[in-house]
Amino acid sequence: MLKIFSSILMFLLIITLSSCSSEIGRLFTVYKIDVQQGNAVEPEKVRQLEIGMTKNQVEFLMGTPLVTDVFHPDRWDYIYYLIPDYGERERRHVAVFFEGNLVAKIEEDDIPPPAIATEEDAKAIEDEDKQDVGDHQDLLIEDQEEYELETL
Repeated sequence: MLKIFSSILMFLLIITLSSCSSEIGRLFTVYKIDVQQGNAVEPEKVRQLEIGMTKNQVEFLMGTPLVTDVFHPDRWDYIYYLIPDYGERERRHVAVFFEGNLVAKIEEDDIPPPAIATEEDAKAIEDEDKQDVGDHQDLLIEDQEEYELETL
């Protein structure tokens, strides 16, 4: 009986002390979900934004802006928040300014580039990007024309 009691007491002591450490302590906490709010501001899409694009092209590429200001109709703000269950919060913000119907200025926070596994992968991606720039621009224009026809 004493052996069972001491075993239970030791087990409870180990669980209590282990909850003080960071990783093991997370096992015994309340589950929290990741909270994502706003537009998904992806680095690949932000890099495709160019001065001179039309409002329709920007909307096709980035989606409908989260914030459109009544007092500044020529400014579109794309805001993204990620509040993970544990860890650092992430905030991304891109502001697109228009003159008439064309992009005049793009302001963005420091958006981290996507993770690349190795330097060889980075080199291969860079070479592929240089080779296919013309093809991608043609596809974007074709997709944009189809999008404009569908919205009419």
